[in-house]
Parts: sequence; C-alpha cells; structure tokens
Amino acid sequence: MTKKAKNGGKQSPEAVKFSQVSKFLKIVSDENRLKILLVLESGSLNVTEIHNKLKLPQNLTSHHISKLKSLDLLVEKREGVFRHYSVNTKNLKEYNRLFKELMKI
Repeated sequence: MTKKAKNGGKQSPEAVKFSQVSKFLKIVSDENRLKILLVLESGSLNVTEIHNKLKLPQNLTSHHISKLKSLDLLVEKREGVFRHYSVNTKNLKEYNRLFKELMKI
C-alpha cells in the first residue's frame, strides 16, 4: 500500500507508516472518538445507544462514528433499520503495531 509522493515517485515505507500513524492519532485524539471506542469495548451498539451512554447529541455521535469508520476502526453491521458498531480490533492492533514500530518501542 504505497502512495505516490508529490514529485510522482513512491513514498518510502517509513513515510507511509508515518502518514498512517499520524492520521490514526489525529482521529483518536478527539475525546469523544476515544470515548466511543472505549464504550464499544463492551460490545456492539447502535448510534442511539452510543449517544445515550455518552450524552452526546445524536448528530455529533454520527459525525464521530463517520470519522472512526474513515480509518476502518469500526465494524458496521446492519440489523433491520439499525446499524450496530463495534471496534475493528484487527485494525486497531495494526495501528498500535505501526505506532510502536515508528516509535521504536
């Protein structure tokens, strides 16, 4: 998954890793997004359940869910008219691995 650099060449693997970790940290550094991830650790919930637990407006909850989905940090499962969300642990672990590699931890 290499991206082209602005000069038309390919980014180094280290630059790609840096970019991915940077995007991840920007997304999860928001307090509400982090709370959503933490509340979903206990299991799958729909937007209404998440917004009730966190006392966030429903439209703001949906916005933050969209941001988390943009990095594939959530799994969406449709059940009738509801969409249930859970943490994509595989991808979360991968971002954690990339971060540790980048930081040489």
